[in-house]
Amino acid sequence: MGLFTRIRERSRRSAGSAIEPPTPPTPRVNGRDYTRKLPRPLLARIFALVCPHTVDNSYSTSEESMTDGCMLCDMRDLAHCALVCKRWFLDARALLYTNVRIDPVHYCELEIELAAKRKRRSFFDRNGDPIDAPQVRLELFMRAVRASQGLGNMVLSLRMPYMTREANKANIARTISELIIRCPDIRRMSYRRGAEASIARLPGSRLWVNLEMLELSGLQIEPSTLRNGLAAFPRLCDLTLEDLPWLDDSAFTVNTPLPPFPALQRLTLRNTPNVTASGLVAILSVPANQAALQSLTLSDTGVLPSMLHGLLSAASQLQSLWVVQEVSRSFPMEQIPAMASKSLSLLHYEITSEADNHGMPPVAGSYYTYLISSLMSRALPALRDLYVRDAHFPDTLMLTPPPRLLGGGEDGPQLVGGGLSQPLNVYSKGLDELEWNFTPYDPGSMGRREARTRPVSFQEAQLSRSWGGDARKSVLVGNGFGGFLAVPTEEERPKSSNGYKRASRQDLWR
Repeated sequence: MGLFTRIRERSRRSAGSAIEPPTPPTPRVNGRDYTRKLPRPLLARIFALVCPHTVDNSYSTSEESMTDGCMLCDMRDLAHCALVCKRWFLDARALLYTNVRIDPVHYCELEIELAAKRKRRSFFDRNGDPIDAPQVRLELFMRAVRASQGLGNMVLSLRMPYMTREANKANIARTISELIIRCPDIRRMSYRRGAEASIARLPGSRLWVNLEMLELSGLQIEPSTLRNGLAAFPRLCDLTLEDLPWLDDSAFTVNTPLPPFPALQRLTLRNTPNVTASGLVAILSVPANQAALQSLTLSDTGVLPSMLHGLLSAASQLQSLWVVQEVSRSFPMEQIPAMASKSLSLLHYEITSEADNHGMPPVAGSYYTYLISSLMSRALPALRDLYVRDAHFPDTLMLTPPPRLLGGGEDGPQLVGGGLSQPLNVYSKGLDELEWNFTPYDPGSMGRREARTRPVSFQEAQLSRSWGGDARKSVLVGNGFGGFLAVPTEEERPKSSNGYKRASRQDLWR
């Protein structure tokens, strides 16, 4: 009985200490507090440097907004700053609850030590199962914002990894619903399958009038419901319509009793096979829409690549265009005008097709022939970056007739009928490749005899995260006679921008 009595006494003391923790001793401060002279905006700026992700006001997801260093350690240091004094507490707490991150692990050596501690068995954890750290962090945050309306009003964004979102849908929905009621200044919203009733209630609700980014995915609604719902967001500038097979050109019709289609800066259409170029040209016939649209993404839509010329002609201010399409027929034989735009600077032209079982070349090749003819016609003078899903495209572009053969002189390209005249960064990748191969195309150096350098390859060329990270770089250099220098054929060395891979990193720098 004495053993159980001691255990009960120790448990009682532990429970009492958990309820009423001892007051930590007040640290002795020697000298003057010079931070009292700092204005509060400057003090807040210093705290922002302690924890950089707290001032990330973008609409990026958790995976897209990671910063250098360890975000959890940064947040811990900022929390320690909030405990120094009342003056620090106000500014540090405001940052802690503005842009909140729920990260799964520490991105530093501390994670190894903490992971080992979580796996240890204790008297209250007989199974010894490790705790789910991100779920515990999320539960603590949700309990804090539900208990304090002041903290909830500070929250502008909440980012968490995919697995945490999927495992805590019910708790997140309850917490977010409370935040939404108290936060009328939401800027980004997504409606997924099952939210049809919420879309139908938008007209006249006056909720989230400052919304800027909207994503609609998998919904089953009428085009009229879509137009009425979009009219509820007067500041909408970025719209994504995804997995909507019912969506057709009627949703973009002009001169109807429905509210006008909003003037967008960015429009993304994915898996909308019934939307054609005619519907997009219709909304671009409105001057306000034509002047606003700067970025357009078309992935698996009904917009045929042979109709892109009409779409570019209507979108006079378009700066970036993404076209992702799988084709089953060759490019039309009739005369198709070249793609022409004075404003387009970025083009993703990802046309793919299935390999022919009878040994015939893939039909996608004819679409890249059309692209080369558009480039050579000088119809895209502002284009600087080009992405293609054809590993042989840089070589094909390189083997086009040299400028001097088209009427140029000895001192450089002086074209009569056409030819690519501006520098162009070409990113190419085959269907079975993971890396993007980068080839700068500089026609200005192809006709000069002083070009004597040889092609060089570089590893670790950083692209945006959405394009797979690294890309191998190759440089095409003119040989002074309208052609290009040959690339050495050493074993295990990259031979061209065609995608030949090296065996190891050391071979690259031999």
